Amino acid sequence: MSAFELTTVDLESRNIASDCARISTRIESYRAREAAAHPSLIVSEQHEPPIPAERCVPEITANELTIDSLRAGISEHGALIVRNLFSKTSMDTLIKAADSVIDACSDSTLTPGINTYYNPPGNLRTIMPKKDRELGNTRSFHRESGSAMCVEAPSVAEALLQLYEAHGLKELIGLYLGEPPCLSVKKWVLRRSKLPVAEAGWHQDGAFMGTNLNSLNMWMPLNECGGTTGAPSMDVVPQRLNKIASAAGAQFDWSVSDSQVSSRLVNSQPLAPTFSAGDVFFFDHFYLHRTQYRPDFTKLRYAVETWFFGASSFPKNQIPIAW
Repeated sequence: MSAFELTTVDLESRNIASDCARISTRIESYRAREAAAHPSLIVSEQHEPPIPAERCVPEITANELTIDSLRAGISEHGALIVRNLFSKTSMDTLIKAADSVIDACSDSTLTPGINTYYNPPGNLRTIMPKKDRELGNTRSFHRESGSAMCVEAPSVAEALLQLYEAHGLKELIGLYLGEPPCLSVKKWVLRRSKLPVAEAGWHQDGAFMGTNLNSLNMWMPLNECGGTTGAPSMDVVPQRLNKIASAAGAQFDWSVSDSQVSSRLVNSQPLAPTFSAGDVFFFDHFYLHRTQYRPDFTKLRYAVETWFFGASSFPKNQIPIAW
């Protein structure tokens, strides 16, 4: 594990204009690029998933994270938890950054400028056209759910990429995807839960991103959550799924109803893992999950969610960006 730590001093001393230019270039590099029509898929909907001896969410330590352990966790169980991959110092820095970015994005009086925590690249407006209200609707969705796109604060986004690379994740994720990874404007998000926690629907991200792609999500809690911590974790169905579950009876056409989760479609009891700051949770676009909700949650949960895709097998509708 790398000794690299992200501190507020380091974050606020970055060259803001340079970071914004880099994020703009990352966005621009995929503007005219289309995904391969027939990518070599890691997970095929045509194959039945394996039935493991134990249905669980496997856990390993940071020094056990290899391409083999990552592949085994995802292919056999649909997910993998890695404990203590990042330092508490870095997580505390990102909590402060998340507060600043989310608050800035929610302030309708704030004008974008040279600011560590709010300096959206100009080409967001053209790659998510105003006439289609894509950018405005996306920002509204994030405001209402207590989140913000990382690219709204390019210095935070670039610092995160540096943190990931220092821990060997760019190489590891590239090996897993079978090609260099890219990220996504819409699916690279700083999260701060709202209280009380609203009821959340079961879903698979592939239901709205598509399935003709290769993906890996790294969900990174910035503070402890789940169990008796007082902050919401995530409810998950601990099994490998290779196709999109039925939306029959669900609230949205991309979600899955409670009855479907408890039906014969899913042969596992849902679990709610407990996380510490610096853990990471890997899963892909077929994994069935939801934000945990109960009336007794009293603490905020902070997280960074980063979806990675293959450089030629990405969902164009999620606005891919180069790494």
